[in-house]
Amino acid sequence: MISNKDFNCILILTACIKPIDIPFLERKSEIERLEDYKKTFIKWCKNKLIDKIIFIENSGYDLSFFLNKAKSFQNKKIEIISVNLNNTYDKKLGKGYGEYLCLKEIENQSNLFKESKYFIKVTGRYYVKNYVKFFNEFIKKKSDIFVCMKDNLTYADSHIFAGTNHFFSNYLLSSIAKTNDTKGVFMEHRLSKSVLLGICDDLKFDHFTIYPDISGIIGTNNKKFKNNFVKKFKLYFFGKIKNYFLKHKKY
Repeated sequence: MISNKDFNCILILTACIKPIDIPFLERKSEIERLEDYKKTFIKWCKNKLIDKIIFIENSGYDLSFFLNKAKSFQNKKIEIISVNLNNTYDKKLGKGYGEYLCLKEIENQSNLFKESKYFIKVTGRYYVKNYVKFFNEFIKKKSDIFVCMKDNLTYADSHIFAGTNHFFSNYLLSSIAKTNDTKGVFMEHRLSKSVLLGICDDLKFDHFTIYPDISGIIGTNNKKFKNNFVKKFKLYFFGKIKNYFLKHKKY
């Protein structure tokens, strides 16, 4: 198995602990959200495949817990970045625009990002239970873009996606900067645009064949992810079939 150190990949965890006046958001309690982030952050820090983590929070919340917890993982490089950008933009643009500002700030501030070649971005309140399979597939394919595309290629899953820092800086950021939830232009739509632009410029694209088994509570509707055995089974074979048709000229 190739280690993360050999692959030179960083895990990006985005967070907003105290959202204010954000549309289309049901999980609003800062107490509940803080607990979500705490539990998930510890899980990611304990993950043996991960040695570099950026945790960025965009509401200016006190991050003492995360700073102190990071110190107990001396074998890992962990950056904790605090910004207050969530309170600087028109809230009609929505939470997706707030996440764009997080990612933009990583490019501006993070030394770990600058020294890495690949990234995996995960929404900070979610943990991927089958991360080992996901990570190993990403390593094997060494994709410039590693994203789950849906809805006639107009929508891409933003809970977890990955790629090179080149894709991140030159395609992703400029595209998701145009996110506007109130107008129905969600981050997922803009992520798909960045993928298609990258493909047009000959970046190597791969679709997930291992669907991430996510645990956590969805911010939009305040409900837990439900991935029972039947759903996992269906998604596994659907992923294999979708990838086959995307990869083959004749079928």
